[in-house]
Amino acid sequence: MNIQIDIRRHKAVSLSPAQLNALVGDPQATLKRFPKLRRLQVLGPGEFRLDLKTVGSRVARIAHDVSFGARVESSEGELRWQAMPEIGNARLQGVLHYEGDERLSLHVEGELRDVPVPLMYRLVAPAFIQGKFSALADAYLDRLVATHPTPATSA
Repeated sequence: MNIQIDIRRHKAVSLSPAQLNALVGDPQATLKRFPKLRRLQVLGPGEFRLDLKTVGSRVARIAHDVSFGARVESSEGELRWQAMPEIGNARLQGVLHYEGDERLSLHVEGELRDVPVPLMYRLVAPAFIQGKFSALADAYLDRLVATHPTPATSA
């Protein structure tokens, strides 16, 4: 079963220009912070393969070992990746963007291919997997914010 993913998440954070450059200027380090990342393989300049640990529930038999390729570009205030559909079992693309109003935003969209789902769970599987990916996106933003904490303000 193929499952569509469309996730938009935001996290309040105040980043200095140096913190922002560290975040988007090193795509490999930023990608390594993704939860459930089993392996990050560099394929070439700005090209990566991400292999994740199981997403979903093996008990419910709605689970997938997600693997995908991404062509990553960083520019002022954002990290953008395009899907490399010929790599892995998913086609995911997205953007990590720092908004001037002190918000770090993450938008991920795409498709997981060939997710094994028992017939009786086919109606609930898309929402279930979307929920699992949403939790991963929230955890990812939390990790990025923890790595680049907001500077303490003096009273």
